[in-house]
Amino acid sequence: MKTWKVGEIAKLTGLTVRTLHHYDEIGLLHPTLTSEKGHRLYVEDDLQRLHHIILLKQLGISLEEVKRSVSDPEFNPLHLLEHQLARINEHIQMQLDVRDRLNDIYSLMQTGQPVDSTRFMEVVQMIHMSRSKHFSREMARNIQRNYTSMNSEQKKEKDEELRRLVSGFRSEMEKGTPEHDPAVSDLAKQWKSCFQDAAGDYDVLIRSAESYYRDHSDQALHFGMDRELYQFIRKAVLKI
Repeated sequence: MKTWKVGEIAKLTGLTVRTLHHYDEIGLLHPTLTSEKGHRLYVEDDLQRLHHIILLKQLGISLEEVKRSVSDPEFNPLHLLEHQLARINEHIQMQLDVRDRLNDIYSLMQTGQPVDSTRFMEVVQMIHMSRSKHFSREMARNIQRNYTSMNSEQKKEKDEELRRLVSGFRSEMEKGTPEHDPAVSDLAKQWKSCFQDAAGDYDVLIRSAESYYRDHSDQALHFGMDRELYQFIRKAVLKI
């Protein structure tokens, strides 16, 4: 029977020995055997379980949820691979979308035609979102698809709408208007509708956006947003 020591498993998988010891301590992955010299040894089944753990972690699942999944008698590694393949395909498609946009810009520049600055910003946003851990590939593509389907005038109108809503919320907040006031509720409905149009599932989008803007606060400030104002908007939306 083929066996592996903890150091060998670490080299095979790229995990640290400390991580493997932690998995052992929390009951996520116990080495099956112990050598005569007291060394813990992993067997083929342990290695296969570890592969499942790594894949689940790459899908963004917490260790607690990973442990429940791989310990479930009905756990099906085929479904896990299907999810992983879908995620990889989404990532590939997102990169292809970025490539297409860059090719468009390249063609225009090559022929000496002017390139609107918004085209560059679209590509920058696509790259940010494609690399972001906060948005699923599907959501990032939906947002980008909706955005790129608009013409320049529509994009300008959407940008102005967001600024108008942010300005309206700020005005009401500074006046001390409560979140449940009809004027604020009306702004909240427009706000929610605006983002539902962009991504579909508002609640999922907001959870992703909150996490994203914690790491990219400069982009939130682009629309005049700050933490206090965002909390005011968030509470207003929850009350409608």
